[in-house]
Amino acid sequence: MSETNRQMVQRLRNQLHDSAGYDGDAIAQDRTRALNSYHQRPRGDEVRGRSGVRAGDVSAMVEANLSQMLEAFTNDNVAEFDATGPLDDDQANLESFAVNNAVMKSNNGYQEIGAAIKDALLLRNGWVKMWVDESAEVETLDLENATVDTIAAIREIPGITSAEVLEFDAEARTARVRVTAPTREFRCESVDCVNIHYPKQWKKTDVQRIPFIAERHVEMRGELVERGFDRAKVDRLPALGQDTKSDSLARDIGSTPPVGSRGGDKATDLVLWFEIYSLEAASDGTLERRRIALTMGGPDEAILENEPVAIVPYATGSPFINAHRLTGISIWDKLKQTEDITTSLERGLLDNVNSVIKNRTAYLDGKVNTDDLADGRPNGNIRVRSSVGDIRKAMTTFPVQDISQGILANLQHQGQRRAEMAGAALELSTGQMQMGGARIGSQGVDRAFSVMEQIAAHMTKNMATSLMRNMFLIAHATMRANFDQPLPVKVGGRWTSPIPSQWKPRQSVTIKPGMSPGERQRKTQTLGEVINAQLQLADKGMDKILVNIEGFYRALTDWGRSAELPNPEQYFIDPATDESKQALKEKQDAEAQASKANRTLMQQAVGLEQMGRALEKYRADQDTQFKYWRESLLAEIEEAKIVGKVTGDLVSQTKFVNGGNNGNGDAEKISTPE
Repeated sequence: MSETNRQMVQRLRNQLHDSAGYDGDAIAQDRTRALNSYHQRPRGDEVRGRSGVRAGDVSAMVEANLSQMLEAFTNDNVAEFDATGPLDDDQANLESFAVNNAVMKSNNGYQEIGAAIKDALLLRNGWVKMWVDESAEVETLDLENATVDTIAAIREIPGITSAEVLEFDAEARTARVRVTAPTREFRCESVDCVNIHYPKQWKKTDVQRIPFIAERHVEMRGELVERGFDRAKVDRLPALGQDTKSDSLARDIGSTPPVGSRGGDKATDLVLWFEIYSLEAASDGTLERRRIALTMGGPDEAILENEPVAIVPYATGSPFINAHRLTGISIWDKLKQTEDITTSLERGLLDNVNSVIKNRTAYLDGKVNTDDLADGRPNGNIRVRSSVGDIRKAMTTFPVQDISQGILANLQHQGQRRAEMAGAALELSTGQMQMGGARIGSQGVDRAFSVMEQIAAHMTKNMATSLMRNMFLIAHATMRANFDQPLPVKVGGRWTSPIPSQWKPRQSVTIKPGMSPGERQRKTQTLGEVINAQLQLADKGMDKILVNIEGFYRALTDWGRSAELPNPEQYFIDPATDESKQALKEKQDAEAQASKANRTLMQQAVGLEQMGRALEKYRADQDTQFKYWRESLLAEIEEAKIVGKVTGDLVSQTKFVNGGNNGNGDAEKISTPE
């Protein structure tokens, strides 16, 4: 059996009454006490005649930590959507720029994030809402040379929903036309945590699967009509006579008049209603998310809207993790006991000072003017009746011991406990710590600051991984679901127009918070060393082996961000741009031509060197051959000389043996070879 409208109204109201932060529950009471502590209002235990001061530990620590934490979100590119593959890098970067621009610039994200973080530091949770505000832009046009066709052409202009003719003079050809065009604007705003209600046992900071979450609204009746709610139903809703929600009223700094009617006009009456995102049973038995506008009127007027939605538009985060619960832990939770002790010590210190200045006095009744005793003026005169001979017999004082030094030592001890519980943001902001480098050196100060900054850094990371992460994922999904027109955005110095409806869903995003001064200095120094290492590796021929131009560009832009340069991309050219690619190609072509020319010259030099060596070898061979033939010729000549000499000697010997004749007494005639 399907649920009736009356049953749905009753069920939703029961869920509201049982949800966290609803009027009067423990969470709402804690928020009231935390806000009273922040504003240093009286605790209710003050004693007349004694000091009634209240220590400001919570207030001071909230502001000190907020000032440090917000430094982490001053850059425009807080979030980067993670690529899903090697071909998705450029698209992921484009979507990151577009969403960061919509959140941080178009919606003043720094201010909205700051309000949410402050709520979280003081009241356990900070909330941010992302949605698309649909409205109608109306403009009246005065036309000249107007015809029926001209007016018809206006109605055909894309984006124009209506063109109402107010005046038309056919003879004068003039017309006045009221043109209506719908507008869509992405909105991102911090939501007061006292107006958010959810199941107390919900265990995650991600509320996309939460079964029930509601936002409390107090708006004028006319604003509900502008939202598109049925006017007849809105007119029957009861006006809010007075807002009695204690934690909401505790935000007011001073006394404020009761919240109620704004005047005699019914359209300005304030009405209470709740924007509920609830998981409801669909016709097929599955669960679907629905947005329901619920009021406190009768059952027939209670539901102003009931429609399906895909996204819960809220993101939340806490400075300290409360494991397995959406409700977080605040600085007030950490310091409420310390502040109570400090308050007692400060009251005791002032009471002791007052007692030392003006001691307690005993006097004879009727002998001393009691008004003089009670006026509280230090060193004031006290009138004594003349019948008293010795004034000392009419009154006497009881000196009070000065224990202010002991109280001050205890206050200092409480300051140390405060730093242990909620960080040392206050200590870091003192002049003594800022000037500490003169005594312990800059490196010693850096180490001391690093340790003392840890809790603030811890809270910043918790807010980044809870509030900021969910916030940017919801912003991406909201833009993707609602914008099917080009969205101009400037990325890396060039304009592009992505269409969010064509984006694919993203489930992973990296939050890149800034750093504390010490962390920033260390990172800047490290990135400088990385850049120098890249340059040295490139000089040694490691280009495209260990380093490349894309990595060098990333190192330069990260170095600029760590040095707090706004938009460091404006100082360098992105290697992904067409201009850079063309310049790189021209440089590579020039290097290739130069390399080719060098190779040609080298080949020519090698050829000449080889030719020279061949010539030297030829000369050496010729010299060797010449020397060989010369030696051979000389050897033959010497041999001939020896043969001739031997022959001559032989002839001479022959003559000697024959006595110089041939036996007939005639001298022998010897013929020699020719």
